[in-house]
Amino acid sequence: MLGEPITNNTCGLASVLIVDDDPVMCAIAEMFFQKRGVAKVHTAVNGHHGLQLVDQFAGEIDFILCDLNMPELDGIQFLRHLKDREFRGHIAILSGEKAAVVKTAQSLAQAHNLNIVGALAKPLKMNDLEEIVNRINKPAEKAATSVPVLATVHDLRHALVSREVVPFYQPKIDVMSHAVCGAEALARWLHPNLGMIGPNFFIPMAEQNGLLGQLTDVIISASIDNLMLWRQRNVNPKISINLGADALNRIEFPDEMSARMGTAGIDCGTVVFEITERQLVEKSTISSEVLARLRIMGFGISIDDFGTGYSNIEQLREYPFSELKIDQTFIREATRDQFARASVEASTKLGKQLDLRLVAEGVETEEDWNFVAASGIDEVQGYYIAKPMPASAFADWVTDYEARVTRRPVSQILQS
Repeated sequence: MLGEPITNNTCGLASVLIVDDDPVMCAIAEMFFQKRGVAKVHTAVNGHHGLQLVDQFAGEIDFILCDLNMPELDGIQFLRHLKDREFRGHIAILSGEKAAVVKTAQSLAQAHNLNIVGALAKPLKMNDLEEIVNRINKPAEKAATSVPVLATVHDLRHALVSREVVPFYQPKIDVMSHAVCGAEALARWLHPNLGMIGPNFFIPMAEQNGLLGQLTDVIISASIDNLMLWRQRNVNPKISINLGADALNRIEFPDEMSARMGTAGIDCGTVVFEITERQLVEKSTISSEVLARLRIMGFGISIDDFGTGYSNIEQLREYPFSELKIDQTFIREATRDQFARASVEASTKLGKQLDLRLVAEGVETEEDWNFVAASGIDEVQGYYIAKPMPASAFADWVTDYEARVTRRPVSQILQS
């Protein structure tokens, strides 16, 4: 090791393994971790040596930085052996290979159920390594501050009846005008004892126990009520609501929605229903009729998470979509990953040719915004604009935002 490690650990890692046949690269990375207070930094000159250290310090190593092109045992083989050892630490790839090779290596690591956190290009840049380390720490911080989820299916049934499950709203901004053009309704469970429970926990529970239709109805009802309240404050966004498979397979759903909107005195075009690709894999005459009638009535229909798989091109031809929502994984990676960038550009071109409204989700930085704006996308949502918020806070946010909108750069508007 190079000198004594600093005792103040700033990166949350206890033991690191660097596997690279370039001694200079090893030394640079080793110094990086030592300066951040990592107590144990091990280096290996090839994959065989790396595996020996993994076996020697079984269970201790919590981060591996691994080159791909190495003698004797290359990085691809090394990852496979880590899978066989059921390694559970974090892994980052370091490589001078072409992006397609690195991407394949990442995909293989994920297929091996390894905890791959990113890839770094050679020559190694400290800022890039710092970003990877920060990425590791974020989930740990979130887990440490979250409330243990002890809720049951019985609790969820009660929550749906008692309206503990409510929509939070994430604003959407028109790229050209910078005006608020809509919001996505995202379900949150406000448990009286456990606090807020996220959708990743209770939506699968609802799906597995036949409660998804009831959950969708709760969010629709609350959103219509909120639209009526907001209208009194001259806040008039469109609302995007995720539509579950239950609604798609109910032939009477369009008539019910039209009646509800008529009773509320709200135009049907105010609501956009978002449908994920996986919901439409098996073509159904009922779902086709439901979607077609919703469009005839004026509701918007968005294909959500576009680009993440399934027969999406075929679905664009078969169903009456009015909007294409590009998946956030592509948006977040587009400024640094050639494949993600090409995917966004291809989706944008296709959407424009089909005269669809284009929406980008997952915009988190000014760099993301600038890329999206240059790509010709129409609407944007993400943490760069605002996090999801309760209905009352959303109305306040819109009022405040619109009071500040001028011809200033969007970065000044959103960050002031």
